Amino acid sequence: MSSEDELISREEVLGGLPAKRANTILFLIESRTAQIVVRSRVEFSLTEQAATERDLAFLEAFALGNAPPLHPTIQHLERYASQWASLVPENPRLKAAIAHALSQKYTFTYQTVPHIRTALGLDEKAVQMAYSRFYRKQLLSIFASKLPPIEKWRWMTAAIALRVESLPPFWLASIVTVALGLPQAFLALPIAVADVGPLVTIAFLLIIGTINILTMACMAEAVGRSSDFRYGNSFIKQLVSNYLGNTGSFILSLAVGIRVFLIALACYIGLSVTMASFTPIPAALWAVLLFGGGLYLRSRKSLNFTVALMVLLAAINVSLLLILSLLALGHIQLENLLYVNLPFVNGHSFQPQILQRILGVSLMLYFGHVYVGECGKLVLPRDSSATSLIWGSVAGTAFLTVLFCIWVLAVNGAISPQLLAGQSGTALEALALQVGSIVTVLGAVLVTLLLGMAWLRSSSLLVNLVKEWLPARPKPILRLPRQQAILIFHPCGNLNRIPHIGLTYLGLEDTKPKFRLDIQLNGNLHSIDIAFTERWELKELLNQFPDLGKWDTRLTLEVRSFNQDNVCLQVTSPMLLVYEGDLKADVSNLTNERHKQTGFWKNILNQHHLFLSISPLLLVFLLTEWLFLAGTQSFTSVLAFAGVLGNSLVGGIFPVLLLVSSRRKGELIPGVVFKILNHPLFSVGMYSLFLAILLVHGLFIWENSLARICALGIAALSLGATLIMKRYGAFASRVVVELREDQQQGGRSLFTITAGGQPKIVEVLLGYAEGEQHHQTAAIEMPSLSSLRYATFQLPSMGETELRVWAHKSNSQLNSQILPALVEVQNGNKNMQFDLKLSNGRILLPLVSDRCWLKFTFPERSLS
Repeated sequence: MSSEDELISREEVLGGLPAKRANTILFLIESRTAQIVVRSRVEFSLTEQAATERDLAFLEAFALGNAPPLHPTIQHLERYASQWASLVPENPRLKAAIAHALSQKYTFTYQTVPHIRTALGLDEKAVQMAYSRFYRKQLLSIFASKLPPIEKWRWMTAAIALRVESLPPFWLASIVTVALGLPQAFLALPIAVADVGPLVTIAFLLIIGTINILTMACMAEAVGRSSDFRYGNSFIKQLVSNYLGNTGSFILSLAVGIRVFLIALACYIGLSVTMASFTPIPAALWAVLLFGGGLYLRSRKSLNFTVALMVLLAAINVSLLLILSLLALGHIQLENLLYVNLPFVNGHSFQPQILQRILGVSLMLYFGHVYVGECGKLVLPRDSSATSLIWGSVAGTAFLTVLFCIWVLAVNGAISPQLLAGQSGTALEALALQVGSIVTVLGAVLVTLLLGMAWLRSSSLLVNLVKEWLPARPKPILRLPRQQAILIFHPCGNLNRIPHIGLTYLGLEDTKPKFRLDIQLNGNLHSIDIAFTERWELKELLNQFPDLGKWDTRLTLEVRSFNQDNVCLQVTSPMLLVYEGDLKADVSNLTNERHKQTGFWKNILNQHHLFLSISPLLLVFLLTEWLFLAGTQSFTSVLAFAGVLGNSLVGGIFPVLLLVSSRRKGELIPGVVFKILNHPLFSVGMYSLFLAILLVHGLFIWENSLARICALGIAALSLGATLIMKRYGAFASRVVVELREDQQQGGRSLFTITAGGQPKIVEVLLGYAEGEQHHQTAAIEMPSLSSLRYATFQLPSMGETELRVWAHKSNSQLNSQILPALVEVQNGNKNMQFDLKLSNGRILLPLVSDRCWLKFTFPERSLS
């Protein structure tokens, strides 16, 4: 018998040792799968704040041996088997024990789990023999002969979801654009345009649609030029911050905050009024029920959705919309269809409130710009040229424009303008009076799905924005294995100026846990060792590093347990926390903790920072009730207000600014670039158009003083912010040096150099043990980094004012990891050093001289 076979004896199996190890490995498999599942969902967030909290929850579950925040299904384990297979040891007996543990928890047949069978080697004779020896039965006994109906349904839906997400990149981009961009505003569109007539409206929608198709192309190209989205888990605010700086990031947050607040208010009004017209329950009570239901979903953390579910809901909504349009077309009247009421035509006077509703609601029809990044995360790994993303965004937006035209033609052609203009809710109430009770049934489903989804999406964004503006002070409990992981801290602020602090566990020294602190501060690296058994605070280092006191660097570490191999710490700090390295789990509490369930109200009370984060939702609810009591609620007016204030920025000004900046700062060149977007007159014209919309509403159209102040304030803020962004280099050219190790192609590594958005040929020196290699190129491909000792770059920086360095490992799952490297930069009279693992693999520096010298060195990698 081989030594490998003797790693686990039959006596150990009977004594429970393999079962414990198998349960440990299965726990790790479930936890990794759960994290992958959560990351694969659509994120209704502008920043990584929500993702950071999610990752911390998983890390704390690992440290305490608790069940992960999301428990995966057998369908999840099968789908992501290739990504957890590396956790499975090669020992056949352990594989047999893991298979046995898996069969005790899940029901599956032989045919449904081909990837699990491969990962565990269940078709291998050695594993089958080990299972038979230790469990006195054939391995085939773990497979069910047939599945219960509920499991059949789960496997069927999982197969459909996989087919949807495996569509060709163009079709996936088009469908996701429609799914994320299908607006609730089209329910108010027939009311908003009732006073001008359907034919005029269709012509107007074609113009607005064309403008938004172009701005969506701007946004898609800006995302496509970003390596962050192509190889990392970036968010739209990181894109804005990278291109336009902190000023642009702040303005985007403000614009999105205003927009989603008003969308949530409109959803409350639209849902409540429409459901009240279909049921005997009054609208004010419906608002109470909606608020309670939203709180429940918030407590269950159920505000993110899979791509397949988003597509399914969008398909249902589009189908209902088309069915209702067909029903309305059967009642179309020529008088309504040919109705025209234009200012200064046939003696009609100019009425500002009519233009306000038409323009505002029309702008609110297109709000998918902020979700292009989510679409890019799905599409760019499969089409790195970004061609599918750009064309898919254009095609999806064009499809929505045609859909809006059909809806207006049908509804406004069937219902008189006088009846439509008097509605305070959605157009479905008037359509039900004209067509019949079938609209009541279909309309209730459409309103519930469409406005419900819009409410959940806006609520999630509001909550995440509050968490960003008013961050909590979490106290996670984390486990650090000895020299196999690092905790990285940094305060909020400009990532290029703030200090970065790394904490590594070194083992025991005189019975005390010993740690290494790596501090990156002002372009210098410092390393010190500390040892303590109970509590330590970072303020003890302020005398040695007084510059740390310029930022909020409060940090308290409390040791919960320790041994030579790992330490369990409770971390208290307002700084952002990132965990890099191996995960080691403690499964001693697994049995006790796995089945604990927290009640609804207890869950609410126990959630840190919850009441502060839901304060905007409470404000929306109270404002809705006040409008109902005052009798001034209007679904259409709220959406019109949101369209002008929010979408003029998010859907108009920002896409143009991002496109201009990305062409000077981007790392990649898309496979398709529309010529019209290259013309300076396009950028100036689009920017001026949306700025004029704000000014015209503030000066001439809106009569309410507060509304006018808001419009003029946003216009002034946008113009002022643009000037500030330009002054601080938002539209200046940038040199980018990127090192990428592609783990999907055997560790193939690639250096790329770009300047001003184009490949840049520079002098490169690569140092190996056997000698040096000189190159003059814009891209260098290497078989592996293992033999590379250093790489130096002579970067002529004529015309460029910034240098960005990024080193990372990437795979096909869009999960980029830090590639440990030390970087030295010499520019002018300044010599700086950076440890990239402390700064998330990225640095961004101003260039003060015409020439810059850059050197990578690669220390021995201890982190996986």
